[in-house]
Amino acid sequence: MSTTIFMYAICLAVLSNLLSVSAIRCHDCNSHEDEDCATLVVNTPRAQRDEQFLKECNGKDGLVPFCRKTVIKFEVNNNRRIVRNCGWIPEKVQNACFTADNEGYKQTICTCNGDGCNGASTLLGARQVGYSLIGTVVSLTLATVLRN
Repeated sequence: MSTTIFMYAICLAVLSNLLSVSAIRCHDCNSHEDEDCATLVVNTPRAQRDEQFLKECNGKDGLVPFCRKTVIKFEVNNNRRIVRNCGWIPEKVQNACFTADNEGYKQTICTCNGDGCNGASTLLGARQVGYSLIGTVVSLTLATVLRN
């Protein structure tokens, strides 16, 4: 009997994480046009100002949107440019980074799936962690109540 309750708790935790998915907001800026884009950090005393670049992302053709951060380093003058935006065409690697060595410049492209996640150095958003913790606590509480 306790195995059944435990399985229900796990299913509830997974379901709560799936249901928490909603529209995503990503930072949308280019450090060449606005220097604040280069040093954007989430959850700092500047958080209000950092939200100036957040925009709602919409997928196209039924594809799920995600956030992307691209760092471009030019070999000629050693300049660096950061572009943050929404994406919907799946990259080679999801929720991770990969590099592309092009003629005259190198790119590091990182993708992530949380609100504003392309502004922080981490790929796992605080909202995703919070939803996971809430789902786990609710599931364990429900399992304890059903067991008694």
